[in-house]
Amino acid sequence: MAQRYNQNQSPLVKIVYSKIKVQGKVELIPLELYADGTVKRVT
Repeated sequence: MAQRYNQNQSPLVKIVYSKIKVQGKVELIPLELYADGTVKRVT
């Protein structure tokens, strides 16, 4: 697998999930966590 980087050239550490409630249902939103502490929503 190719290494992924963000705009600051920090490597991707792992995929994390955030829980949100939408109309009474819980949904998990995948986010990319980078080495510099930034997160980006997976599209």
